Amino acid sequence: MSSASEVLCIAGISIRIRYADESLRCPLSETASRFAITSSADADVTVTIDAMPDALPPPGRLLFDSGGVWRAFEDGGGLRIDCSSDLGGDVPYKVAFFDRDLREGRILMRRDVVTDEMHALDYPLDEVMVAHLLGRGRGVELHGCGIIDRDGRGQLFVGQSGAGKTTTAQVWLSEGDYEIVSDDRVIVRFVDGEWRMFGTPWHGEAKLSSPVSAPLGAIHLLVQASRTELVSLPPAQAAATLFGCTFPPFYDAGAVAFTLECLDRIVRDLPVRALRFLPDRSVIDCIRSAA
Repeated sequence: MSSASEVLCIAGISIRIRYADESLRCPLSETASRFAITSSADADVTVTIDAMPDALPPPGRLLFDSGGVWRAFEDGGGLRIDCSSDLGGDVPYKVAFFDRDLREGRILMRRDVVTDEMHALDYPLDEVMVAHLLGRGRGVELHGCGIIDRDGRGQLFVGQSGAGKTTTAQVWLSEGDYEIVSDDRVIVRFVDGEWRMFGTPWHGEAKLSSPVSAPLGAIHLLVQASRTELVSLPPAQAAATLFGCTFPPFYDAGAVAFTLECLDRIVRDLPVRALRFLPDRSVIDCIRSAA
């Protein structure tokens, strides 16, 4: 096994990547490379990349089927993730095995399908891994656009696909050189006594993604409307709306329970309001006036 390794750090969660088979090493994607770090410290999880054997053991009980891209199975107390594509036919092109504690993993890749541009942690595996790690008490991933304002505070705009996240990011960028941590997926964690938002590699249409983080000032639930205004919400309604924009492994009861608990804390600690908005600079004026 090669002694050289890569380390990714996403929202303060470190993933060390080692290669049992050097022929399977390939460059990180341009976006993922922004999250690469140099570290000799212990990682939160270490994964070893190796070639897939001719035959795999049969999977355990099916936990989740994404509808063609990946499936999750029980694996002797641990977790197995099968990733599939049209190129691979009926056999997954990569299969990941993790222990019960998600501290160690193996990713097996098919030589006949893998290309020089297919990193072992490419989507969906990186996001699935982080979702499981967050669900173990670390935080929540939200469908949102994260912007750092000029006071260094994070403003998080949350909504489903089509709600206006990318549009919101473009409005802020058109008015100044603001840091956008992501225009589609943002992680929120309670770190050192404060809520912080973190960028992720999983961007939206604008391809905006950054590894930076910031103290979270407020969360805004996007609603397109004929005028721009912030509307207060009862905590229970705010938490329920946020839950509809999260990505926990829903087949893991413990992860779902933690996510609900985390959202309950967030809506009680931070302003979480509906942002009824027009896609223009009135959004910026509205947020600044509420700060």
